[in-house]
Amino acid sequence: MPLIKLLKPLILLISLHATTVSAGNAENDDWAVILGQQMQLLEKNPADAAARKAAWRAAMRLGLFEQASNFSAGLDPAEQRAMAGDQIALAIRYGIIDRNTLHGANRLDRLDRAIAQTDLLASGFFTGQMPDAEDQRRLNDRLSALSIRRRSNDAVTLYQALVQGNIAVPLWAKKEVAGSYLELRQPQIAVALYQEVVNATPDDFDANLGLFYALVDAEQIEAATAHIDQYAARLPIRRHLDGKYNSERLSVDVASDQVRTYADRLKQAEARIDRRAQAIPFNSEVRQSAASLALARGWPRLGKQRLQQVLASDPENPAIHTDLSENSLTLQDWPAARTQLNTAQLIDPEHGSVKRATRSMNLHDRHELSIESGFGRGQDSGYLGNRDWSIDSYFYSKPLAENWRAFAHNYTSSGDFDNSKTTFTRTGAGAEWRHLDWRLTGKVNGGSSVKPGVTGTAIWKPSDYWAVYASGESVTNQIPVRAIRDGVNASRLALGADWRAHESRKLASGIASTDFSDGNQRTALNLSWFERWSNGPKWMFETTLGADASHNTLQQGASYFNPRNDRSLWLTGAIENLTWRNYDYSLRQRLALTGGRYWQLEQGFAPANMGAIEYGHRWEVDRDLSLRYSIGRSLRPYDGVREGRNFGTLSLLWRF
Repeated sequence: MPLIKLLKPLILLISLHATTVSAGNAENDDWAVILGQQMQLLEKNPADAAARKAAWRAAMRLGLFEQASNFSAGLDPAEQRAMAGDQIALAIRYGIIDRNTLHGANRLDRLDRAIAQTDLLASGFFTGQMPDAEDQRRLNDRLSALSIRRRSNDAVTLYQALVQGNIAVPLWAKKEVAGSYLELRQPQIAVALYQEVVNATPDDFDANLGLFYALVDAEQIEAATAHIDQYAARLPIRRHLDGKYNSERLSVDVASDQVRTYADRLKQAEARIDRRAQAIPFNSEVRQSAASLALARGWPRLGKQRLQQVLASDPENPAIHTDLSENSLTLQDWPAARTQLNTAQLIDPEHGSVKRATRSMNLHDRHELSIESGFGRGQDSGYLGNRDWSIDSYFYSKPLAENWRAFAHNYTSSGDFDNSKTTFTRTGAGAEWRHLDWRLTGKVNGGSSVKPGVTGTAIWKPSDYWAVYASGESVTNQIPVRAIRDGVNASRLALGADWRAHESRKLASGIASTDFSDGNQRTALNLSWFERWSNGPKWMFETTLGADASHNTLQQGASYFNPRNDRSLWLTGAIENLTWRNYDYSLRQRLALTGGRYWQLEQGFAPANMGAIEYGHRWEVDRDLSLRYSIGRSLRPYDGVREGRNFGTLSLLWRF
């Protein structure tokens, strides 16, 4: 067999950086030369046992295990057993190539066969049999194969058994099992394992990137940022052999850009990613990071465009298909979301991003319960009474024919006035239609001795920046409880528009007209400017500046608070802290302070200050359940008298 044919698998193995068999010390012995010499001897004398064994040894040293089997005649049992173990190791390496280059279920066949060859050995080990040196080597190979095959539970179980049995686990196997711990959402253990590998081999590219992602998952964002920045600084920009751009440096630079996205430092991330995209506009890694940034900043259409550019150059990347699937859910393109997810599942159903996107689709296909509630205590003369509470709840069905959902709605509010309790209840049912830029709802309702009513809403989002809202209610719930007590009801029309530059800036405006049954016509205007001034992995500070105005036509005879004309200007500042997060579970604390000025015009009342304080928690119990609650106190004037109110809120969103 020509020597060049023997060297081809060796070149492939070196490119993987993953062989489990030592290549030996080649300072004094050139194993390729030795192999060639022994093959020349065997051509002259095929029965030369010494030459056959020397050729076998050289081929083994070179990692040419399949070729070494051609020289295996005359080996003793121990040598035969070692060669069989080497063939298992080689099958795993070839299995990695199959997994990365083939498509369909058969791409994993070689890995599965290699794992099956050590099933009996593993069973014996778990029942107490002590492995010898060769068996230990095979168990470590099995550990690597299980991790690569994404059988994470099996890999971690075997690793823990090896550690408990005081069996040495080599660094290359620890690096693989660290990935299994990450898949099982145990990032702290992964951090320790990757750190051990990096300490021993500081230039190991995979271990350094693995440590970075483990730190991110462990919510050690500052440590992850420092690590990836320092590692990038150590890598040369150009390859020393040919002067071309170092692809490893580029991958690390992209990770260094993306960690700013993970840390919610999106302005900083955008500046870095934009510069890199201008320098390397057609690189798929750079395009993917730009797409992730667009999604994080709330630009799903731009994100879709960038993801499609990445897909054109990397069509077999399951993560791109899953990102497109989840983005299509945001864009309300349900058929596209399912098609993209199905494609990703065909490419690699075990990929972490595929599992995440599958969960997102499952959540979309569930029932949904949304509850908003509040309670308060103030003065009898106040707008809501001395005690008040309200519950607004929606129950949505699973999607029907993709674009439709049926829902039931109940709204109940209650207030006490001079020891007289008034309760208002409206219950209804309706349907919602969602498709691309539009979301429309229609509902019929009734209750509280008021005529049956109908409600319609429309939301149109023509771009990543604009949203337009409209609603009409023949019997509205947005009416003072005092009016309800006196038998007054109202209809309402509203129109609003938002311009959202990104996650940190939004301008909103709205106008509403309410027609009371007592003859009063109320027109209300509102404007607001939201700005997030500071954002990071733990802390956030934002403000909302707002202005409101209203006009009522009924000047006398209204029992509810009904100023002829009024104006208010207010500013809310809020600070939020991410107290704890573990993947989909998190707790955030929020403190908001509001201060402002109120003018009740044309009735002789002097301008007065108003303010509020509110403290709350937001729990993400899982991706299918979130809970928010808060307590606070507000001060504002009514007919020239500033009154206080203590209040609380509770909100729940549950998909089941």
